[in-house]
Amino acid sequence: MSSSHRFTSLNPLYIAAYLYLWIGLALVVYHGLEWLDLVPRVGWIAWSHIHIVTIGAFAQLLFGFVPIFTAQKLDRPMPPSWYPWLIVIGLNTGVFLAWYGRSFGMTLAFDIGVYLIWLLALGLLVYLLKMVMQSDHAWDPSIGLYLVSSFVFLWGITYAYGLFAHVWTVPGGWTGLREAHIHANGWGFFGLAAIGTLHDLFPRMVDVDLHSERLKKYSVWFLVIGIFPLITGPWLGLRQTVTAGGLVLFVVGFVLYAYNLIQTYRAGTSSGLALWILVAQFWILGPALGSPFVFFGVEWVAPRYIEMGVLHFFFIGWALAIVFTGLLLYANNFIGVKRGEPAPDVTAISDAVSAPNMPGVVSAWMVWVWNIAMLVLGIGFFYQEQSWAGSSFGAGAIVLSIFWAYYLVQTVRLRRAVPAGATAG
Repeated sequence: MSSSHRFTSLNPLYIAAYLYLWIGLALVVYHGLEWLDLVPRVGWIAWSHIHIVTIGAFAQLLFGFVPIFTAQKLDRPMPPSWYPWLIVIGLNTGVFLAWYGRSFGMTLAFDIGVYLIWLLALGLLVYLLKMVMQSDHAWDPSIGLYLVSSFVFLWGITYAYGLFAHVWTVPGGWTGLREAHIHANGWGFFGLAAIGTLHDLFPRMVDVDLHSERLKKYSVWFLVIGIFPLITGPWLGLRQTVTAGGLVLFVVGFVLYAYNLIQTYRAGTSSGLALWILVAQFWILGPALGSPFVFFGVEWVAPRYIEMGVLHFFFIGWALAIVFTGLLLYANNFIGVKRGEPAPDVTAISDAVSAPNMPGVVSAWMVWVWNIAMLVLGIGFFYQEQSWAGSSFGAGAIVLSIFWAYYLVQTVRLRRAVPAGATAG
């Protein structure tokens, strides 16, 4: 790609995502030490490190990547130079205020933070819709997922407002509203947006075409139809009907998507990073594995223990793997596109992310150790009343923290290895 399409500075959204991961690492280390009774327990730690990885790091990448990928696919101009700065300032101000208000009981701070995040999410949706309406290109399933995910994110943020200080009275109660909030943000925003992106980028990672475009379209329809019962059924108090029906549809769509990725991986050139992404897909269904026990009152362990365990499966097992992959690929490839100009052909840009260019910092054995540690950590959550639970959680947290720190260091190393002037936004 010519030098006229190169940037001279890093995108602040990716820098913010990187910094959030350091904060998340510190919190998960402290949380692990809490379980080992080595440090005092702090009430807001568990809530904080989940949201630091998701609303913190993951949201930065999505707000940064989604408009760029949409512009590429629709042959529209790149986001203007002020866009990442507006988002990084507004989003992180909102995240900090919401975190501070929620953690320390400051209602006004929480409200302002939620308002800011909601307005930025609305702005993202409007911006994407504008590109779609101005494009002559054919409709694309990934663009559809981007639009739906942004719309559902508005629901998730709205639910958050009704969970703290302005508790809403709904048929499903506070727990139903909280469940809908988790579904909207986790599966709706993060899940659908990431799936839309991986449909396009994962084949490039293994240097082969996607196994089936037809399966891609079918999976998208199931996912989109399934997400709406998942974000409404819980607060309506209709878990066994509406929510369960949405879950079945969503799982069918996800299985089709996962099968498509598996077959693509088998036909392509494997790498540690591609394997990590593939294995991580299992954890997005972590909440679904525990749902039948909650829906139908099956006594296994306390529902709150199931909820916390599967949440950690989702945000560490799946979300964190996606975030690290995004940062490592960005640091290693630096796709350059000049602001305000039409994007070059999407295939040419995607060539920067290809099997020969995969960063070699992730090995297959590291992928399996990471996921085994994830399972050990989750088991500690499920069996909190057992004497050995603290050791299980602590051991898993220690192993994950070591790899977490390693990937953060490798991201900087890859960035420094990029030749001068080969940076991107």
